[in-house]
Amino acid sequence: MKPYFKSKFFYIITALTLAAVIIPTVLCSMGLTGVLRSAVCSIMSPLRRGAQNIVDSIDGYASYFYEFDRLVEENEKLRAERDELLEEVHKSRELEEQYDWISEYLELKMQHTDYKMTPADVCGRESGNYSTAFILDVGSSSGIRRNMTVVTGAGILGYITEVGGTWSKARSVLESSSALGVYDERSGESCVMEGDYMLAREGICRLSYLDESSDVQVGDRILTNGYGSVYPRGLTVGYVERIEENEYTRSLVAYVRPSAFADTDTDKISQVMIITDYETYTED
Repeated sequence: MKPYFKSKFFYIITALTLAAVIIPTVLCSMGLTGVLRSAVCSIMSPLRRGAQNIVDSIDGYASYFYEFDRLVEENEKLRAERDELLEEVHKSRELEEQYDWISEYLELKMQHTDYKMTPADVCGRESGNYSTAFILDVGSSSGIRRNMTVVTGAGILGYITEVGGTWSKARSVLESSSALGVYDERSGESCVMEGDYMLAREGICRLSYLDESSDVQVGDRILTNGYGSVYPRGLTVGYVERIEENEYTRSLVAYVRPSAFADTDTDKISQVMIITDYETYTED
């Protein structure tokens, strides 16, 4: 390996250094500083442009990141405003549902001034092969007893079958074990409405004990007749949806869709009312 001071690289660097010192000195002594300045400017001009481009690029990146941070901040503010608006909408819906519930409660109370009622929330459901029970958040501590009527604003839901201290269980009129005395509001025709396992899947019940001359029509409103110890008289049960003729028994079978389930399914029923006391109907 050649010594560094004897290498060509050393000689070149030395020559360039001497030239950089000697040439400006000579030009200055000859009064040619303008030539020197022009040469320096010519050499530095591309360097200045390159440096300016670098500075502009850095400024551009800085502006980009600044703009990005600003957009992130604005996005966070918009997200917070959206969450506030969604919360307000949610509260408005709750208030609207509560208002509807209170209106239905008061309307039923005005129609039946003799009723004593206790509101209840549906806090659970118990499903089996042949039935669906509603678990309510009130029990014996609130005066709830077995066989009390459970209604919604639209009509009868069912009746209380089990009672605990702070809970109770209600079965609906759709149950196969359900049977209640009813009458046709238009014609006055009396009959029995029964639940059926297969029909419950369709959300309907069956009117039994109708002879072929019975005056029951599609669209008739069916009400409780008040006989027995469970349902008071005059509560809406539902409306006749279709009528079929039984050729073997020469009787009619009418099918009723209970109003409590007409506009919603059982999973969406969240609030009910329990009739705790009423005047028993007696026929004059």
